[in-house]
Amino acid sequence: MGGPAVERIGTAAAARAGGVVLACLATAILSSAAVGGPAAHPSATAHRSPAHTPHRPRRTPAPASRVAALRAASPTPTTTFPPDYRVGAVFSLTGQPHHYCTGSVVDSPHRDLVITAAHCVHGGAGSGYRSGLGFAPGYRDGRSPAGLWRVRSALVAPEWADSTDSSADVAFLVIDPLDGRNIQDVVGGNRLSTGRDSGPIRLVGYPRNANDAISCDGTARPATRRGVDQLRVVCPGFTSGTSGSPWLANADRSGGGSVVGVIGGYRNGGSTPDVSYSSVFGERVHDLYEQAEALG
Repeated sequence: MGGPAVERIGTAAAARAGGVVLACLATAILSSAAVGGPAAHPSATAHRSPAHTPHRPRRTPAPASRVAALRAASPTPTTTFPPDYRVGAVFSLTGQPHHYCTGSVVDSPHRDLVITAAHCVHGGAGSGYRSGLGFAPGYRDGRSPAGLWRVRSALVAPEWADSTDSSADVAFLVIDPLDGRNIQDVVGGNRLSTGRDSGPIRLVGYPRNANDAISCDGTARPATRRGVDQLRVVCPGFTSGTSGSPWLANADRSGGGSVVGVIGGYRNGGSTPDVSYSSVFGERVHDLYEQAEALG
């Protein structure tokens, strides 16, 4: 299975959610029937993660006509895409498909993991996992050039699942293969790095009213709010829909880097679009990564 592809240093940290009607899926891809089932949209500010045992979304076949239409409009990916395609939009495939959060592919032995915010996939204490999810890496111009991939299962930490602890607002998605290929084989994967508590980062995400990603270079710093053990960064325009956006350290011009945080945590990522938060990436995130990898 290979060793975990995680860079560990010490401790790190801080979050946002929303929704956009999918205007065009002409190049989207589904390898099999999309999952379905009713699920309430997460609020624009709130999250929490890991569960002792993984809770997996129920699979309910989407209407055959809609699945057939998505397949017909979606050419098969036959190439490997550049590093900036590792960041993508998280979709709800129930009803009218729409993107409402952001995620990014992380390097893993099974080559099938995406990281996002816990509040994007789980409602926290007294709730459960969303079902019927998809992921479109490199989503742009309202299209999914690298395919629309089905989420097989999601995993959050028990602190999120049991008590909606905002310091555990991180989740991993296990992605089904598409046409015999794993998602990391198509777009690559960024390294997951734990233990960084400050420094320059690049923030990349999909606002709910946009069909392209936005990015911002900023500096992650420890949050100063009382009782908040998280990170914060000042970056304008990260509105609803950018929850789960990766914080990339050592970002290069091609779009690659090490994921040291995701928008989430305090008030689901922050109370304004110009200041974003992330849970600290420490032992808890590393352990969650290993649990998710075991599901692959």
